[in-house]
Amino acid sequence: MNPKQLISHLSTLIDGGQKIPTFIWGPPGIGKSSIVSAIALERGLEVVDLRLGQIPPSDLRGLPYVQDGQSRYARPEWLRPEGKGILFLDELPNAVPSVQGLSQQLLLDRRIGEHKLGDGWFIIGAGNGREHGAAVHAMPSPVANRMIHFHLEADLESWKTYAIARGLHEDIIGFVSFRPELLFRLERKEMAYPTPRSWEMASQLHSIGMSVDSCVGDAVASEFRVYCDIVAELPDLNEILDGEGDGVQFPSEVSAQYAVCVGLAMRSDNERQALNAFEWLHAASGPEWVQTYIADAMTRLQSKNRFGPFAAMVHTNPRLGQFVDKVISQVVA
Repeated sequence: MNPKQLISHLSTLIDGGQKIPTFIWGPPGIGKSSIVSAIALERGLEVVDLRLGQIPPSDLRGLPYVQDGQSRYARPEWLRPEGKGILFLDELPNAVPSVQGLSQQLLLDRRIGEHKLGDGWFIIGAGNGREHGAAVHAMPSPVANRMIHFHLEADLESWKTYAIARGLHEDIIGFVSFRPELLFRLERKEMAYPTPRSWEMASQLHSIGMSVDSCVGDAVASEFRVYCDIVAELPDLNEILDGEGDGVQFPSEVSAQYAVCVGLAMRSDNERQALNAFEWLHAASGPEWVQTYIADAMTRLQSKNRFGPFAAMVHTNPRLGQFVDKVISQVVA
């Protein structure tokens, strides 16, 4: 499933108060932990991130001590008896079998020994499978059977929505839009390869003039540099945003067309600029590019709380308004 579908499923479970332990399978860097954090933040829930692949059994069980001649175990700090939140069991498949075995009681009974997890807490796990090149241990059937399982895959539109809202560099968003197969490509023999997470790091490096090779690998970075050379030859997009683009031609090369649409969307800071770009594209390009622009501009303006005024301005022109209505209907669907 794509990130939008996963968010919907997890949100329904949490909002419905269902404490069914849930596990998210997916390759590295695809956004599993980011999705959990975003869902928690939206609902004011605390997140306790427990990296099971990095802890010994004693950290899960608690340290032993003697009281009144009997051995007991101290409550682990992460096992909260009160409050509300998500207990995020990351890297569960990477955990040694003894830790996975101890987690059975947590998943089944919501407790470790005498210490119980509070009723306000949800349990969500995540991890990679063997097919993702991760060093994992086989998950025991009794552990797996105590959870419901979702399989997350990379999705361009979901990533673009996130990337635009986060303000990733327009060159990064434009390139991945042009080459969507490079949003995620696992290279088992390489340390650096493209993932949603590594593209976000690449955006940070590119923003300060550094090469992105160390984030996405040499081959992908070479393609990205060629794309940036094409972008450098584009017309001044600010003229279009200022309503002075009558003499500006829409480029004929596909990568440049993606760059123009993404660049206009990312630079539209208000409804007037967005409308100027919209009207220019409507006159200079085909309907598929207008629709591409609207989808990205909608996300950009929503992040600035300016989409409502933009939609109102667009609907004064019936021909332009139909594009917005079409994109909105697709998003809702």
